Amino acid sequence: MRNTQIIERPADQNTITKRYTEEAISYIKKNKDRPFFVYLAHNLPHVPLFASKEFLGTSKRGLYGDVVQEIDSGIGQIIKTLKDEGLADNTIVVFTSDNGPWLSFGINGGSAGLLRAGKGMTWEGGMREPCIFWSPKKIKPALVTDLGTTMDLFTTFSNIAGVPIPDDRIVDGVDLSATLFDNGPSPRENILYYRGTDLYAARMGDYKAHYITEGEYGMFGEREEHDPPILYNLSLDPSEKHDIASDHPEIIRHIDEMVKKHRSDLVKGKDQLADRE
Repeated sequence: MRNTQIIERPADQNTITKRYTEEAISYIKKNKDRPFFVYLAHNLPHVPLFASKEFLGTSKRGLYGDVVQEIDSGIGQIIKTLKDEGLADNTIVVFTSDNGPWLSFGINGGSAGLLRAGKGMTWEGGMREPCIFWSPKKIKPALVTDLGTTMDLFTTFSNIAGVPIPDDRIVDGVDLSATLFDNGPSPRENILYYRGTDLYAARMGDYKAHYITEGEYGMFGEREEHDPPILYNLSLDPSEKHDIASDHPEIIRHIDEMVKKHRSDLVKGKDQLADRE
């Protein structure tokens, strides 16, 4: 679809990554003389996997690798366009993802490496994603391991653009600009891990407590509630293999207090799916 116009139905996914890239480049060139925002959400490497003829069979990782290489090539073309059009010094590019590998599909679902589990689960393999920020004149190359979430993009870019943050509601995002531009510490100290409307886990600094664990979409384990919660030190145990709850009741107490404060401030929205036919 382009707005309300049907371009192709059904979509030829063999070329869709290439065409998304081309559309993004076209938009950048058309809007280069004014501020613009591009949100490029590739549908791949979500399954089913497709790659164009130019990339099919070119990686050592099979079809999944071919798909990733084509996305990587497209990002390179977008970066080149920003440079060629003289926009690189006044543009910020962010590359990240929304969830971990879909383990039900085996090698076609990706890999989270040493992180536990994958998509649909609140273990680190399902929720933790790498993120790259690029802006040659503004962001110095660095490896940052502090906490951040995609919710923080709203607050960060609003502040950079001089847009006031709403003060009539709780905004979950924090401003990461000092981390990006000055290599300062991230102001984010906590992460809340939701699945649907239920809080499954909470992280405070290096420590993560699981109140509920469950496999993905009926696989990899039934729902299990933990009281007291199970606890992991992610700096020492990123694979979440060694429960240290019995050794650190004080950490659990601090995380419980943080969760209690969060719930006291939470205003739940109406379930928009409950009444659907």
